[in-house]
Amino acid sequence: MTIELKAIKRYPVKGMRGVDLANAKIRAHHMITDDRRFVIATQSSVGQEGVHEWARKSNFLQLVNTPKLAEIGTDYDDATATLTILRNGRAICKGKLDDAMGRTVVEDFLKAFLKNDIAGTPKIYSVPDTQFGDMKEPYISLLNLGSIRDFATRIVQSDIDPMRFRGNLLVDGLEPWKELEWQEGQIIKINNISFRVIHPITRCKATSVNPDTAIADINVPLMLRKGVNHLYMGVYLEALEDGTILPGNEVTVG
Repeated sequence: MTIELKAIKRYPVKGMRGVDLANAKIRAHHMITDDRRFVIATQSSVGQEGVHEWARKSNFLQLVNTPKLAEIGTDYDDATATLTILRNGRAICKGKLDDAMGRTVVEDFLKAFLKNDIAGTPKIYSVPDTQFGDMKEPYISLLNLGSIRDFATRIVQSDIDPMRFRGNLLVDGLEPWKELEWQEGQIIKINNISFRVIHPITRCKATSVNPDTAIADINVPLMLRKGVNHLYMGVYLEALEDGTILPGNEVTVG
């Protein structure tokens, strides 16, 4: 069966909902452009000095500590770094995140929206030439939709939105859990662009938050442990070449 790239997603603001991409320009040894470019933090979490380099996700607002973030959608214009916050499909806030005034607009919205959920005032940070993936290395995450379906139907016995796992590349046509058999250093290709397999992605309790309801309704790590005896969903890849990928591209495994 052909393995197909079904969707490409990025998450311009770490912890907030992702956006679909019609295509992605891949650069060797980089994450997808503007993926996790911005983070939200409070002074209590990062101190008065703010954010000046890559830091662990525990320093920032994310679904595991601020599940209310799942209640709002996002749109993002990478040409202007403009974030639009959506609720029920309607734009309710817009700001240019690389501009002080634009950031303030979004920060003021988040302050009001999260007033009962966080201690302190939320601030948006970015650092030149830095992206805030869960790993310091510039990896791209791949999810096998077959694994997610198997987890949903056989283990959880309920629908599971792939958005819980916040992947970049969603592929279909691969047998469930087959991606976990890929060896470190193995090469896969998408549109003839080479990616190196790094390792499986260990899942934390952030995946327990339903991206539609903002409620932690399934203990995903526990269910993974019980159902398949591991905590993995998806794998990290490293891009080795420049190029463009888009949904519908064939994925080949070397």
